[in-house]
Amino acid sequence: MASLVQVLIPKMGMDTTEVQIGRWLVKAGDSVAPGAPLVELESEKAVFTVEAEIAAKVKEILQPMGKIAAIGDALCTLEKT
Repeated sequence: MASLVQVLIPKMGMDTTEVQIGRWLVKAGDSVAPGAPLVELESEKAVFTVEAEIAAKVKEILQPMGKIAAIGDALCTLEKT
């Protein structure tokens, strides 16, 4: 049975509570290695790239580009390979 893992928006600073979803660097169905860039997040002060922590297949993108999302919200679902 496949194991699913949600990638969450990480804490980005003491005052940051939300970010804008920037450019997705992967699409559903892509295979990724640990450290592979997944998506760019934009705050008032910086652009931050979220990376895969595990070897996996991108199962589902949960946040569309341009959406404002809160710290801790799920970005995508990965299926461990």
